Amino acid sequence: MPKTKEYIFFLEKALQNANVKAFLWMIRKCEGTSAKDGYLYLFGSSPRNTRRFKRFDTHPKIPYEFKVGTKTQRTDAAGAYQFLGSTYDDLVKTLGVKDFKPYTQDLMAAELISQRNCLQILMNGGFMVALKKCATTWASLPDAPYGQPVHTLEKCIQWYKEAGGTVMEVASN
Repeated sequence: MPKTKEYIFFLEKALQNANVKAFLWMIRKCEGTSAKDGYLYLFGSSPRNTRRFKRFDTHPKIPYEFKVGTKTQRTDAAGAYQFLGSTYDDLVKTLGVKDFKPYTQDLMAAELISQRNCLQILMNGGFMVALKKCATTWASLPDAPYGQPVHTLEKCIQWYKEAGGTVMEVASN
């Protein structure tokens, strides 16, 4: 069931909040998509390689195999927040979005934070709460349970603060 216009407006306002902007930037730094063209990255992209998709009309859903230890895994993660194709499909239904443009990717990332019940907490400075709750959404965050490389808490705080975020912890739900 698509969200209401009022809820979409809330997400759009959240994207203007300095803490949300800083948190999204920190996620991009962690995911390795902070380059200028990071919204076009496929999983495994870097500024030094050319793994990019070409159009923002939809999620590209290009599969990629990689190893974690001895296990081979597959992903079609893409974009600045490395959305899986299935996550994109769910968010299309939830938000009613029709493309994969940078603004849409930001809006979808805000929705994923909201789904962890911490978007308003983050807006109010609850960085640590949001970071902990979002670790099951983004594999590169500290304490993510996926066995992929993660960034340190110190590095995440540094990137968040450099991007203008404030840490003023509040009680969580």
